[in-house]
Amino acid sequence: MSAPTSIPSGSESARGNINGVDRLSSLCDELLHHVMSFLPMPEVVRTSLLSPRWRNLWASTPFIHIDDQDFLDENHPSGQDDEKLEMFGDNLLLLRDGAVCLDEARIYITHEGERKCSVWIRHAIKHKVRLLHVYGSGIEIYPFLDSTGMFPSQHLKIIRLHSLELTCGFFRPLNNDCHVLENLELKDCNLCDPSQEISSVSLKVLRIVRGIIEGLLICARNLTNISIIYPNYDGAIVTRDLSSLVTASVIINSHQGSDIIVGGHRLLDGLSHATTLELHAPLHEVHIDSLFPDQ
Repeated sequence: MSAPTSIPSGSESARGNINGVDRLSSLCDELLHHVMSFLPMPEVVRTSLLSPRWRNLWASTPFIHIDDQDFLDENHPSGQDDEKLEMFGDNLLLLRDGAVCLDEARIYITHEGERKCSVWIRHAIKHKVRLLHVYGSGIEIYPFLDSTGMFPSQHLKIIRLHSLELTCGFFRPLNNDCHVLENLELKDCNLCDPSQEISSVSLKVLRIVRGIIEGLLICARNLTNISIIYPNYDGAIVTRDLSSLVTASVIINSHQGSDIIVGGHRLLDGLSHATTLELHAPLHEVHIDSLFPDQ
């Protein structure tokens, strides 16, 4: 990957060179990678210009961050140089050291970049990523993410998705092909298909915050912790067969009222195994026995 020239090659101050001693470059790779983790990813790549010691360090970082905000361009019609973003993301993944596993991949995309996002996610999974975090940057139009973005993994443990449209079949590879997935967070995500299902047998923690839900069945039998916070129901959320559940937290918007809890949605049906249940909802006229109709 060609590196921009904003950091002068051989800069003494940039390398921590004091009185002829390059102290920063003498640190081990692990510490230098930690320092680099605080930089935007394009700046991480630019460190390759500092000296031979730094030339390939960027390619072995245990993280990648692809952020559309790093490619803002006020002279571009869309305010962002999508071509440079796509080229950077492709090269970042294709040219990195394939022998180094990824601890973390963070990808920020707009609606225009959703096609490339699926490619980047697959490459990150092939590099054995453990934490995958995908942010949608859209305000009115969320980027779409479907099952083509996922890939079988024996390493992916945590997935955090923010401000995305999760289309039909998205959860299928997570349920069937990500065998060590333990933590799934959906924040401000819209579930467009009423037949969506979360049934991963490895999943232990599920957190859903806001978002429009057309319909969702949660039946992950080894789930120990579930949080459903301010969801916007267009369809039903059904919980079932959560026999390992320990902690459950449900917070409902006041405008949704008690109909969301007992009006055929069966949100609480599968939560009866929880030893700790936290419920915040407007239940002015609801009898407690109606919360668990099968008990």
